[in-house]
Amino acid sequence: YKERKSGCAMCGNSPTNHLAAYVISTLFIAQTNLNRRFSKGNTVFASIGRRLRDLFSRLEHTHYGAAICVGLIKVNIDPTRATTYRSQVIWEEALRRGISMEQLCVFGSYTDVYRARIKGRWEYFESLPIPAHLMQDSYEWIDDKFLLFEALSTNGIPVPRTYSVRSKKTAVQAFNDLQAAAVIKPRTGSRGRHTTTWIHSEEDLRHAFRSAHMLSHYVCVSKSLSGSVCRGTLIEGRLAGFFQADPPRLTGDGVSSIRELVEKKNDTRHERVEIVTLTDEHAAFLKRRYGYSFDSIPADGLRIDLSHRTGRLFGGETREHGTEVHLKLRAHLEKAAHVLGIPVVGFDLVIEDPLQDPDTQEWGIIEANSLPFIDLHYLPLHGAPSNVAAQVWDLWIEKAAI
Repeated sequence: YKERKSGCAMCGNSPTNHLAAYVISTLFIAQTNLNRRFSKGNTVFASIGRRLRDLFSRLEHTHYGAAICVGLIKVNIDPTRATTYRSQVIWEEALRRGISMEQLCVFGSYTDVYRARIKGRWEYFESLPIPAHLMQDSYEWIDDKFLLFEALSTNGIPVPRTYSVRSKKTAVQAFNDLQAAAVIKPRTGSRGRHTTTWIHSEEDLRHAFRSAHMLSHYVCVSKSLSGSVCRGTLIEGRLAGFFQADPPRLTGDGVSSIRELVEKKNDTRHERVEIVTLTDEHAAFLKRRYGYSFDSIPADGLRIDLSHRTGRLFGGETREHGTEVHLKLRAHLEKAAHVLGIPVVGFDLVIEDPLQDPDTQEWGIIEANSLPFIDLHYLPLHGAPSNVAAQVWDLWIEKAAI
């Protein structure tokens, strides 16, 4: 993993500039709402929009090429310099296939923009080489969680009940309407930044709203779901990999405190799992979800989650299932991909057991990623890795031979 330490506890290990995120998210949602309003039922407007996007894309690529020719942009050919592991696995797969790939460097800084030599010409892309002719209108809005929930729920795909709010007052109204534990997060964004789960009180809700509002003027209030946080990555509407991540978990013995159970967990952890260091975030989570403190003694056999953050970097565990999940769950995910109609998408979902019938569980898709971190499928603690990068490159083979 290529992660960085963050000075903001709510950003976790994926720090971002709060002001920049707020401005970008707010403008993105406002623009998306405006575009949808004008293009709804207006094929002419939609066609113009697509043509403009194609034009801007060609101009951008022309500028890249010109800047490289005159030396304003340098290129790097060392895959280990990729800014994300997502890009590195794509690069490594390109090399295995004999595809020339280079990273663009601006003023000495390595960017997440690359180019690959395909059919005798340079194709430029951000991290994932998705053919431009496969880009659909839904790419414009699927990173908007509220619009995603609307689209999926309309087509009968499970999602948590969700409201979009812009003030504390409307957030409280949404919370009261839910009549259930709530999760609050920015309406756009990923990696669990400024997300608060298992909210049971208006006091916690107001605090959570302030946190989410730091990254976006628009905030989602949803029903909390219990289970593992999973990622299903789909290529051309087919499941390519399924990754399951659990939070750091304990099982009570009726004698030991949570603090003591954490010490035992750390002593017996797998060498690839990070040590759990209890923080204020853990304390707040335990209080919200269970009413516990670090000195509380869970009942014998009771499973306790320590955080909403999942994966081995936070003391949890991970497993790659590939395509071996319950057939009904796979069908739901593939249907969701067809609803969006885009060639590469990563769905985040919460479910207790992806191997069991989803109709017997309360579960739901909580997010869609138009540029998914496919590297999740490469470094699981358990299970065999899935080479999702190969299927991304296959998009070029299927549509236009390299």
